[in-house]
Amino acid sequence: MTLSVMVLKTNYMMEAMRQRAIEDTFEKFKTATRHYYETCYGGDEVTKLTHELENLGVDPEILIDTDLNIRDEVFGL
Repeated sequence: MTLSVMVLKTNYMMEAMRQRAIEDTFEKFKTATRHYYETCYGGDEVTKLTHELENLGVDPEILIDTDLNIRDEVFGL
C-alpha cells in the first residue's frame, strides 16, 4: 500500500464518520427541538446540538428551515 492510498482511505473513513455524526446529531436536534416547542424546556440542549452541527459543517440554513418546519408542525400552522 502506498502512502497516497492510505491517505485516501483515511480521508474516506473520516468523511464517513463525519456523515454518521451529522445524521445522529441531526436526529437528536429534531427531537430536542420538538420537545422544546412542546414543553418550553430544553432550549440549552437545542443550542448545544445546533453548535455541534455547525461545527460538523452543516449549513445553518438547513437548521433554520428544520426548526421552522418543526415549529409549524407543533403549533399547527
